[in-house]
Formats: sequence, structure tokens, C-alpha cells
Amino acid sequence: MLRKRRSWFVLGIAFVALVAVGLAVWFSVRGRSYEASPLTFDGTSDQLQHTVIVPTLDTPIPDGKSAIWCASFQLAWNRMKDDVAKGPIQLANAQAIAGRLNRGEQTEGDLEPGSVYAAAGLMRDGIADRIRAEMARRFPNVPAPQFDVPPEGAVAYSYLEAATKFDIPYFDNDQLCEFTDAGGKKTAVASFGIRKEDDYAYEKLRGQVEILFRSREERRGNEISEFVVDPCKTSTPYQIVLARMNRKATLAETLDVIEKQIKAHPPFEHESAIGINDTLLVPNMAWQVSHRFKELEGQDKRVLNSGLQGLYLDTALQTIRFRLDRSGAELRSESKIYVLPIATYFNFNRPFLIVMKKRNGKHPFFVMWVDNAELLQRR
Repeated sequence: MLRKRRSWFVLGIAFVALVAVGLAVWFSVRGRSYEASPLTFDGTSDQLQHTVIVPTLDTPIPDGKSAIWCASFQLAWNRMKDDVAKGPIQLANAQAIAGRLNRGEQTEGDLEPGSVYAAAGLMRDGIADRIRAEMARRFPNVPAPQFDVPPEGAVAYSYLEAATKFDIPYFDNDQLCEFTDAGGKKTAVASFGIRKEDDYAYEKLRGQVEILFRSREERRGNEISEFVVDPCKTSTPYQIVLARMNRKATLAETLDVIEKQIKAHPPFEHESAIGINDTLLVPNMAWQVSHRFKELEGQDKRVLNSGLQGLYLDTALQTIRFRLDRSGAELRSESKIYVLPIATYFNFNRPFLIVMKKRNGKHPFFVMWVDNAELLQRR
């Protein structure tokens, strides 16, 4: 049995264990611990009513649901496909999902070498001992993975963790912030960012924000309908992108629309920065969820590849841990110089997308559509 922060799936003849160790993604300021804040949710996806975990970016998303994807499951699948099956994995009664995983474009190259480890092989060739040894060398603070796999089985395993740091910490918002979900329900949530009371000050904090896209449609008061923000344009090697946009049928389609909008309608030079009295508010999150991909499991999900007949996908489990907050000490007060521009509120108080990827990289390794407040921290 794998310990916490593991995601794995097991094929059996016995069976083959296909293990995708859970993603640990967080955003913090230098010197601040990832474990500083308690999780607001720590359990299985069966306990969630309004959130789904998807195996691929092109998996359709049900209406009214938040959706989470991370690359750890894909990376383990890639290793099984390349190193054990020696080709696309053929799975009886689940070929549509297996086909999407076989076509997945994400690779270990989408992360820094020190952030990811993946391997696959047969138990009789010592794959389990090799994985444990490599994990101890690369990630000495992570508990050693344990595999309950018979000698005639096989293991595919991946572990990844990534963090990006805000150069300057944001403020915790102590005022009411209501998140309005796709159905119109309002929920008071904890949030961070640049508040109304921070107007005409904190130039350096505002300077780390880059507006990648902003709708030029007629605005309602201080609100604009759609925008895409990089909250720390100097973060390396990873970048976080937040997008308040309309969702498409899949995460992949939503990402494609956002990328096209950024390329086709870049903001004017004076529009790419947060103004002196603009706001930026983002809901806080801190959660861990374990999910069984039951649509891939069962004795009827036999592996059809040559040399692997008789195996079936027994367990498909992924655990994802994620945290997003301001992380850091309060800024010192700065003097204010008053002018009278019209303020724009870049507030993620309606459904939005979170993307994490290598800066200037092609493929993301974490994507979440936040459709409702189920995994947001409450006030």
C-alpha cells in the first residue's frame, strides 16, 4: 500500500502496478514552508460532490463541476507504454480512455530534472528496488514507495513536485470576497492579493503582475468580463497563469482558447500592468484529494498488448496535493500619491482556470478549472 502523497494504478495477472505518485504543487515566498497552512480538504474524490479528477486534458467536463488534472498519471502511463508494453497500451472495454492517454503530449521534459522521476519495468528485473533507491537519492524527504506486486507483475511509477515563488508576498484580504459559481450561488471565501485599501501604493508589488489578456468589451463599472494574469512575471523555472474565461467542453479546449486570445489580442503596453488603484484578488486553496479512475479498473479491462495478455488494470489511483495563497510576511507601508484613474478589478470571484507550467514551456503539468467553491477556503 502506498503512503500519502502517492498516486498509483495496478495491473494484474496477478497484475501490473502502474503507479503515478501524487503531485505536490504549491506557491510560496522564499523561506516559507509548504506545510505552513492546514489543508481544508484531505480525502477521496468520492467525498466531493462538485469536483471531478480527469485523466487527460481532453476528457469532457460535466456541467457545473470543477475539474482537476495533473501530469503524474500521464507520466507513469508513458513509462508503462514505452518501457513495458513497447507501444500504445491496448485496454479492453476502456480503449477510448487508453487512447487519450496514449496520445498524451506531456513528458518528463515539461518539468525541471530535479522535479520529476519516472520509471517502469518488470518485478523480476528488480524494478521496485531500483525505484526505491532512485527516490531515496533524488527525494530523500519523501517516504519510500511500497509496492504490493507479485513477482510476475510489473511496475510503472512517477513522482513529481514543483513550486513557484512570488517574489513579493501578497496581502491576505480581510474584507468580504464572494465567489459566484456557474450556477449563481455566492460563497464567502478567503482570498489574497492587492486590495482596494492598497490603492496608490505598493508599486513594487503591482510591478510583479503581468496582464496577459484583457477583454476590450464594454465593461460594467469596474469589472471586465475576461482576463488572464501572471501574478509573478519573474518566477522561474515555473509559471502560474490565472484566467477568468468561459469554459469550453474540455480543459484542452479551454487552454487553446486562452492561448489564442493571448496571441491574437495582447494588451497595449499601458494595459499589461496593474494600475495604481486596480485590485487583484485570488481565492485561497489548500487541499489533497485521492481519486480512483474506476473507468480503467476491473477484470474486464484486460491488457491486449503482445506479451502482456492475461493482465488487467486492477487499481487506478491518483493523489494530488495543491496549495495556493499569498505566502509571506506583510509588506511595510508605502507612501501614497493620489491621481484619479478609473480602477479595474481583476478579481477571480467567478469561475476561472489555474495553469502551472515551465515558463516558456509548451505543455502544462497542472490545470484546474474552478467552477465552484467546493475546494476554496471559506472565510
